[in-house]
Formats: sequence, structure tokens, C-alpha cells
Amino acid sequence: MEAKQSTVNDFFALTGTIFSIPVYQRNYTWEEENCEKLLQDIVGISQNKKTHFMGSITYILHWIDDEKSLRKLQEFVIIDGQQRITTLMLLLKAIETKIPNEEVKKEIDGLLNLSGQKLRLKPIKSDKEAFDLVMQNRSHEIQGVSHIKNNYKFFTKELDNYISKGYRIEEIYGAFLRLKIVAIGLELGEDDPQVVFESINATGVQLKGLDLIRNYLMMGENSDNQNRLYNTYWVPLEDWLGERDLNDFILTYLRIYFEDKLKKEEREVYYALKDHHRDNFSDDIQGLMSEMREYGRIYQIFLDRDHYFLHRGDPQQLANLRLRIKDLMKIKFGVAKPFILRCARDFEEGKLDYENFHEILQILISYFVRRSVCGDPAPALAELLYSLYRQLGEDVSADALKRYLGKSVGRTAFPNDDKIKAAFLVRNAYAANQVCKFILLEIEKLSNAEPPREENLEVEHFYPKTPTQEWRDRVGDYFTFEQDYLNNFGNLTLSGQNQKLSNKPYEAKIELMEEYSSLHLNDYFINNTHSWGIEEVKARSGYLADQFCQVGLFKDLPKEYRARELNKTLDDDLTNHNLQSVKLPNDQRRMARNAKELTSAVIDYLLENAREAFESYTDDESQKYIYWSKAKAEARDRDGTLVVPFEKYGFYFVSNASYQTTGSNLRDLILGCELNPRDFIV
Repeated sequence: MEAKQSTVNDFFALTGTIFSIPVYQRNYTWEEENCEKLLQDIVGISQNKKTHFMGSITYILHWIDDEKSLRKLQEFVIIDGQQRITTLMLLLKAIETKIPNEEVKKEIDGLLNLSGQKLRLKPIKSDKEAFDLVMQNRSHEIQGVSHIKNNYKFFTKELDNYISKGYRIEEIYGAFLRLKIVAIGLELGEDDPQVVFESINATGVQLKGLDLIRNYLMMGENSDNQNRLYNTYWVPLEDWLGERDLNDFILTYLRIYFEDKLKKEEREVYYALKDHHRDNFSDDIQGLMSEMREYGRIYQIFLDRDHYFLHRGDPQQLANLRLRIKDLMKIKFGVAKPFILRCARDFEEGKLDYENFHEILQILISYFVRRSVCGDPAPALAELLYSLYRQLGEDVSADALKRYLGKSVGRTAFPNDDKIKAAFLVRNAYAANQVCKFILLEIEKLSNAEPPREENLEVEHFYPKTPTQEWRDRVGDYFTFEQDYLNNFGNLTLSGQNQKLSNKPYEAKIELMEEYSSLHLNDYFINNTHSWGIEEVKARSGYLADQFCQVGLFKDLPKEYRARELNKTLDDDLTNHNLQSVKLPNDQRRMARNAKELTSAVIDYLLENAREAFESYTDDESQKYIYWSKAKAEARDRDGTLVVPFEKYGFYFVSNASYQTTGSNLRDLILGCELNPRDFIV
């Protein structure tokens, strides 16, 4: 490595030297304000004869053949500073057009060009046409938006302004030549350009992750290889995916190898790619880029485009696969992408047949939607799905997937129909609006082969989100309704007439549905209700839960695939259990979304159905979780302990708020009442 302080004049005047911007570098992006600051600095030193430091320019030295002169030329491949050097060339050209002295014009021409009118600066392909036209005094021919055209135009206009104010162009030119830079030259074989580049990038305005990755993949190659790798492998990725989806693709691709260990931050993705290259494609950058291109082509299946991107399968099969993948993207099931990408490649290579691939997609949809209905934690999905392909081993098939999910318990369990029916009664369905809409539309399709177009439908609250006093009077206990039932499945439907329905009264909504709605979902309100309140919502939730379980796309795992029953009882360890409701021994189900609601539901049942046994068991006050003193209970309440008051009966349930401790104390109470805790299903 050689670092040398130089002036712009000396650097640009180097004999037999061209400056080449490598293909992997980003486009020229300097804005007008950057150019304005540069020109102001130059004009400032033109008056005081001082110098101004422009920064560093880092390059890799190559030797290339000059076909015209039959001699070797120095090629400085610019790896840092391409924005500055391009801007300086544009400004120098603008100065040339204002200089009246022909000798000085020739001098400037020697800085801009090598002998034989070969431009000294070779930009990347996307900038080259505009730059060449500027250098040929044909900037007016540049088509479309161009930073090169805009900045050159800015420089010529501003130079005219300065000249009109009395500044001499010759002095501005002299100041330009005095600009200081530090030229850092690297030699292949002796210096590692990537290490130097990372060090420089860490101290300045940092590049985006995509720029870092593109630079890394091609920086260590010679110019010919850079062009070949760029055009053969990188350009297709950019053309297929664009910047946003290309970023997401690279993250998805690396998840295949790093699973849930990979973080989403741009720098983390960049370092992961470097590790992946070292561990899996050592000394084979072409092999790595070839695999990325193949996966990138397949990745287009996740984009909403009217085209098939898989190289296997008949048109109908591809249409069916595309529909299922579109469903997965619609419900925001992005964590499944790495697994589906692997499956899609297996399908192309003949390792996975169409029937299995299609069923795998259906199982994933059902798994995600069921978990969403039950409010199961999303982070657990990433943990399971990123490693799923590896977990299935050699047997990647629908049968293997069902067996694997059937064995999953706790946070990653596949909710069965009983769980679904319980969740429909108590869950806030509107919180996951896209999934809610998807579920309601699939239920509609059970009895309506040609439902309205999805984009014309929205989720509608039957009891409105902004209710009138008339609505509140109708439901009675409106506080409980709005807290627990407003966003319940039973109160939600689909409509293309949301603004018409709005918060109109019950009777008006029914009339509008009769007149305008073609949805069978809304026939329920017309044919099965005479009013609206909590009991009506519960009834419709139960109806929709039954309908959900009949939708083929949402079907449960067959019982033979389940290794154990998923329901837990108060005789089980409730650590990490996802509470939603409790089914009591009389088959009634009560909402129980937390330890307090579970405690209230169970003790209310004991007091109603085993009062004498309850009083006998708690009479001696030996149970540490039953407090008969209000003052003591309130003191514990203030320190964050779970306190559930039963003031009507003169006692308080006091416990650690963990599900396991609360469940254990309730189990003790149930046994004390001579009942079986296994009859309390949670």
C-alpha cells in the first residue's frame, strides 16, 4: 500500500493513466448541494491562495494494454472516492467551457483526456453515456434523469454567476488545481482491497449493505472477471428483484445456511455472506454467485407478478402453486420463505413432486393461520421454520412435515380444532387484520363459488368501532362488549359497503345488507338475528369456528400424526402455556387470557358448584394463597403480586403471577374441593 499526498493537478496529469470506476460500484449520486459546497470552497481559496483538502481516493493498480499505442497503461480502479473524482471531472469540463485562453483549454484537455481523445475517466455503464456526452459538449442530448447532466449544468450556471460578480475564471481554475487529496494505491497480491475498503467505509458515510455485498463479491477480481461476474450473475438479480426485494432475497438466501442465528441488520447480513463464502464456497466466488442467481430466479415466486418462475410443472400445476404462495405472502408468513425456497428448488430438480409441494404449502398456511387465530407467539415460528428443512432431513415431504408438526408442543404446537373453537370465542381477531380478512373470505368460499373481488372487500365491525348511544343501549353492558367482544370474530364480517354501513343502527345495517350484499357471511345477520349483543356474538363466533374447521385450506392435522393431546389441564405444568380460555367440568367455557381471569373462572365455578367443600377446606386458613384480611391483600397487591378479590365472600386469592404457580394453587383448591383438576381444561 502506498499513500501519497498530491494535488488534483498532479493526480489528473499522471502520464498514461486512466481512472476506472468498477462495475460493482453504485451509480453517481452527488446532489446539487454537494456540488455547491465544493464550488464555494474552491472560489474561497481562489481569493486567498490557500489550499483545500478534498479527502482520499483509494485505487487498485492494474496494467492494461493500449491497442492504439501498443504500450501498457496504468489503470487506477477506484474503490473509494468515485463520487469525488467524477464530480471534479464535471467541474473541470465546466471550467474549460468558460476559459477564453486556447493554451489553457489544451492544458485542461490533457487532464480530461489521454492522447488520442481517450477519456481519462471510465465511469460505470449506467453513467458512461451521460458522462461521454458531457465531455463531447453534447450534454443537451442526455435523455431522462441524470445526476451527471444536472451537476454539470449547475456548475456551468454557477460559474457564470461568479464571473458576473467579478471573479476571474483563471483564478478559480488555479484554485481547482491546488485542491489536495491523499491517493492510496493498492497492489493485488500484496494488499487486501476488501480489508482496506471496510476500514475506510467504517469511518465515513457508510454504504448500504447491498453496496457492501456487491463490492465484496467482485472487488478481488481483475476487470475482465468483474465485468463477467457482474453481467452474468449480478445484473440478472437486480433486473429480477430490484433493490428492496434483492435485500430481502439475500437475507432469505443466507437464512438457508444460518437459520435463526442471522440478524436482520445490514452489516450482520454482509458479514454473514463473507462467512458463507469462506465456509461453503472457499476460493469459488463464481460458484457462490451462480447459486445466488439460481435462488434469486426462484425467489420471484414470492413477488406478485403474473408469470411463472419455476422451470418444471405444467401450467395448471404452476398456477396452483403460485396461488398457495400468494396466500402465504398475503397473510405475511415471510418466515417460511427460506424453507419454501429450498422446497421450490427441490421441486425443480425433481426431488419433490408436485403433490407433495402443493400439500406442504397448504399445511404451512393452515399452521400459520391457526396459530394466528390462537394468538400463539410469532418468535417461536422463526425458531422452528428456519431450521425446518434440516430437521426433516432426507425426507422432505408433506407426510414428514405433518409428522414433525404433530410432535411439536408448547410454543410451536399445531393448534387442533378444539383450540380453534375456544380461540374463536375469545380472541381479538381484528388485531391481525390481513389474516382475519383471509379467514373470512375462505369461509365465504364454502358457500359462494364466486365471491366479490378481494380488493373490493374490507373487514367490517357489525357493532361499530365508534358506536352511537343507540348501539350501546342495544347491547346493554356496552363496557364489557367493547372490551371483550368488539373485535371478536363473531362481530366481524366482510363488506364492500363499509362507508354506507358505518355506525348505522342495527335495523339500517340489516336493510343495507339485504339490498347490497352478495356475501353469504352476511346472510347470518339477516336470517339468524333479531338483535345484537354478547350472546349473539358468542353464537356467531361458534358458527364461524365450525365453518373454519370445514375449510380445506385450514384443515387440522389427522389424529394419527399427533404424538400427544395438545390440551392442557390444571393438573399439568402451565409454564409457557398460551392461556385463552378454560373449559369447566360442566362443559362451559370461560374467557381466561391471563392468570387473573383463570383464577376468577375456576374459583367462581367452585363457589357455585362445590361451595360447602370450598368453605370447609379454606376454613382453617392454612392455605397461604387465601387471604381473609383486606389490608394484607392490598399490601401484596402494591408489590406486584397477583391479587384476585372475592369481596362478596370476604377473601382474596393471592399468588405469584406465573401461570405455573397460579395453576398449582388452583389445583390444590380443586383437590381440596374433592374435584379432579384434569376436568379443568385450559
